Amino acid sequence: MRWWGYLLFFGFIWLMLSWFSNSVGLADDNDTAFTTNILPNAGTTTSHLSNSNLDGVQSGSTGALTNNSTHNGFTITCETEVNNACGRAFNGELEASHDMTVSATGSLVGITGTSTPDNVSHTSTQQKLNGGINLSSSIAVQSCEHNSSQYTCGNSVGAVDSYTLTMKVLDADNNVLATSTQRRITDSGYSNNERKWDDSLHYNGVHANKYEWSWTGEDGSQSTTTSLLGPNLLGAEMALDFPTENYEPLSVQEIKDMNEGLGTANLNESEIWNVISGLEESIGERLHLETNGAVVSVEITENFEIAVKTSKEATVKEVVQVQEVVQEMNKTKTVETMKKEVIEEVIKEAKEKENTNFTKVNSQISQKKNTAKTKKEIKTKEPKESVKPKLKVIMAKIDVKVKNPVKNLELKNIVKLDAMQENQASLLMYNNAIFYKSKDIYLEQLNIFDNRDIYVTVNLTKYIDNDIMQIKIKKLNDIQYKKRMLLLEIQELKNG
Repeated sequence: MRWWGYLLFFGFIWLMLSWFSNSVGLADDNDTAFTTNILPNAGTTTSHLSNSNLDGVQSGSTGALTNNSTHNGFTITCETEVNNACGRAFNGELEASHDMTVSATGSLVGITGTSTPDNVSHTSTQQKLNGGINLSSSIAVQSCEHNSSQYTCGNSVGAVDSYTLTMKVLDADNNVLATSTQRRITDSGYSNNERKWDDSLHYNGVHANKYEWSWTGEDGSQSTTTSLLGPNLLGAEMALDFPTENYEPLSVQEIKDMNEGLGTANLNESEIWNVISGLEESIGERLHLETNGAVVSVEITENFEIAVKTSKEATVKEVVQVQEVVQEMNKTKTVETMKKEVIEEVIKEAKEKENTNFTKVNSQISQKKNTAKTKKEIKTKEPKESVKPKLKVIMAKIDVKVKNPVKNLELKNIVKLDAMQENQASLLMYNNAIFYKSKDIYLEQLNIFDNRDIYVTVNLTKYIDNDIMQIKIKKLNDIQYKKRMLLLEIQELKNG
């Protein structure tokens, strides 16, 4: 699960988008363990209304699902209750009214998975999870209770209903590290007419510790008087893929090399992986939208390739459409733009987190100072102690109470600076001092400007189009495209 060479990858990422596959995100070899369903409904009998063979979501009890209640291990919530409920558990499914969210949260540590093809069991630990993980969710949905449905079930009235699947990866402090949200309005019924959706969330960074999973069904008519007009959840599963070996942190040189490759400065290890994960997520979302849900996830492989995972239900026509969208992104260098946006976002989040931590620590110190000052004012004046003994006591207390090395060092530095300031002469007297007078010079300058176009008939696009290597790449891409089309047509003929 250690991936090297990103230094070279990001400079040529748009060229690598010409490769894609209908494969699973992580390689099926001994370095990855795959779990079964980790949601609380694991082992629940499949609904008799579903052919998806997924674990069922309704337990033995039936009836109203009220806001903030629990059913089969899932938490039920809604913004608007209809007839004092968010929905109903009945007949092997969870039925939504105005809106209903079915959610679950759990630890990713201590979960057993099996590697392939050796069939060896492994248990997830924080060190293993630091090597990057993948969450794979599958849901079975009925959404035919609206007036434009071709399956017309239940109360088929109102506008088209929608349903949303969300997955999140969190650290031990509940900070969100990665998220994936897929909203759909696809018409679907029961059994052979139901829709099964597969979604993935791949996270390459460190500190993955918990997950959040949720499904939300919304009534398109937004009725607040008639219940059970929304979509129904028939089945749900989510599996975890994690490394079988402990993650080895990047060396100082490796972090430096990756920063140079990204064109950044001083990104730490976690931030580097956040950039990679963010880029995968951005590409995946773009492809998902432009292919009407045919693409469910994207992974950057250790061979510097973009592996695109399409839905199992995707047709040959949809797979060809994916190829066309990928080629268009290749041509327009869309991924390079995404890379810059992701880097900017990661840097922004890192600064915000740093400022938040600094403010929190500074506030704690100020509070302690004010408390100490108040106590001092109500007591008789005591002889002033030397600075060093005070610092030793404070530092010892920090070591006892603050175990996080980064926060420990941060707090100690602030305390030291505070102590230094208390023993220095005030500089306030210099606040309004004038050291020099400003003077504007070079006011009368010639207005030199030439708006003539140089090289009118020559531009970068024409140069690239006539470049020998670019012509060769185009020809190879055309050959590969025709080859894939033939293979897909042959495969379709074989399948009857």
